[in-house]
Amino acid sequence: MNHLRSNCTSLTASLLLTGLASTGTSVIWNGLPFIAKREYGFGERENLALYLLIGVVYVTGALTSGVCTRKLRPFLSMRTIIALLLVTVAGVCSLPLIFSGSGGWIVWTSGGVAGFCSAWLWPIVESYLVAGRHGKEMRHAIGWWNLVWMTSVAGVMLAMAPLMNDHASMVIVFLGVMNLLALGVLLWYPKNPPEHAEERSAEHVPDGYRSLLKGARVLLPLSYIINGVLAPLLPFVLAGIAIDIFWQTPIASIWMLARVFATALMWRSDHISWGQSPGDCPHKCIERGWHGKWSVLWGSLIAMGVGFVCILIANTLVLLILGLMLFGGGMGVTYYVALYYAMAVGRAEVDAGGKHEAFIGGGYMVGPLIGLVSLQLMNSQSSVSEALPVANSGVTSSGAIIYVVLAIMAIATTSLAVIWRNAR
Repeated sequence: MNHLRSNCTSLTASLLLTGLASTGTSVIWNGLPFIAKREYGFGERENLALYLLIGVVYVTGALTSGVCTRKLRPFLSMRTIIALLLVTVAGVCSLPLIFSGSGGWIVWTSGGVAGFCSAWLWPIVESYLVAGRHGKEMRHAIGWWNLVWMTSVAGVMLAMAPLMNDHASMVIVFLGVMNLLALGVLLWYPKNPPEHAEERSAEHVPDGYRSLLKGARVLLPLSYIINGVLAPLLPFVLAGIAIDIFWQTPIASIWMLARVFATALMWRSDHISWGQSPGDCPHKCIERGWHGKWSVLWGSLIAMGVGFVCILIANTLVLLILGLMLFGGGMGVTYYVALYYAMAVGRAEVDAGGKHEAFIGGGYMVGPLIGLVSLQLMNSQSSVSEALPVANSGVTSSGAIIYVVLAIMAIATTSLAVIWRNAR
């Protein structure tokens, strides 16, 4: 598992830090809507506005991470920058303890600051993870990394359940504690990521990867647009089919568990066999697995689309679970391929990770915006007709949201088809 080399950061250290810091990712992007609704009385519109804010600061943090890191490098090591980001998140997460019983400004502040810091943190962590690793070894490390952070994210949603009735805000404090624990792992990190040999990198990056990266960067923001719509509204979807408050976050974690399962399948399917056909060089390496295949991108697109529709039209728990599983599987595949192609083509640099995270933040920014616009459309219609299905649905704007997201999916499908055709 370690694959330790003199020019690679310990994989064990990378995975341990990722597992601890990912608790914050889980709360920010998936748990905060439940906390805001339960503890601070947020409605659909306020949850969507909160996520719009976090999306904006996340994009800003991701796009500036490379530039800011380079400007600070003469004065601070990248390991020190990680430490400062973790301490900042831990500090802002202590607000519920200091201002117990205060209003919703705690959610806005902790979500905004933690969102910005995590957008800066993850490109650096990703650079440490893959620098010095190439080809199958890079995919192996990314596979382990995905399994760890995705499992951590799902685990936090399960762990939140006992606190949601009476102590929802303490979940925010918990993620701050986990960030402080992550500081201890930095003892096993080098001061800066190791060198990433461009010559070796080129050997493992076929020309087709650049087109696949373009395709993945169509699907990555799309996946987070959908998630950016769903995450703030899931508490209301679950309430609409009468799911008890204790079970809401565990059921919401189903799509995250499906994402882990999809990632595990990709990780296990990745292998290398040696060419035996006539004329093959005895040492020619034929790479097999999910990488280099356009069918993987198309499959994830279909799964996410069908899953999204099932979730928002769900009037039974069975249909909701089916939608969550399909959406989670598509999300897992999309994230895995997008990160691998980004870091392989981008030579493991912080800027490559920053662009990857910026596409995620862009999706998180657009998704809530779609939800807010849809709510406004539904409110406009309600002034003409009062016959809205409010009593039977947890989400009053589901119809409008479905149509808007399907339109965006049609644009994404067309874009992917054009990139695919040009690559053939």
